[in-house]
Amino acid sequence: MDRQQIGVKLAIDGLKLPFRVDSFRDRLIMQKMVYLAQAAGVNLGYYYHWYLHGPYSPSLTRDEFAVAMDISAGMDESIGWKLDDKSAQRLEKIRSLFIEADPDRRAKKLELLASVHFLIDRKQVSKVDAKRIAVILERFNKDFSEQDVRKALEELKAHGLLAA
Repeated sequence: MDRQQIGVKLAIDGLKLPFRVDSFRDRLIMQKMVYLAQAAGVNLGYYYHWYLHGPYSPSLTRDEFAVAMDISAGMDESIGWKLDDKSAQRLEKIRSLFIEADPDRRAKKLELLASVHFLIDRKQVSKVDAKRIAVILERFNKDFSEQDVRKALEELKAHGLLAA
């Protein structure tokens, strides 16, 4: 594992979530968890662009598989490393965003949160225009209502990912 891969493994560990890439849903959840961790200020060095399910980082996908392969081979090089205190505190602050027992609902929720944040962060929409955000998401074939977007905006604000 290189340092960036160790960092992403430590970030997922810091969120107290499993490092899984077995299914598409697992990989979508991983992409959105890392995106939101970076939005919270945990510098992991991944660049995102818009893809079919919102923000996506091809280099993260490569690293996810590399880390998963190392772990399955019993070579978890993240052991003995730890995140800096500030990053660990930032992950603690957003950890409740990822609590959802049903993995399908977790994936949908994280896709919505990351997509809304990405559109606002990239200045595609105003953070106060839930209706416009919902219209843009609908154009991208996303099934999120204006009410879903309003709830996502409130969660993002409550966790410090959007200024109030």
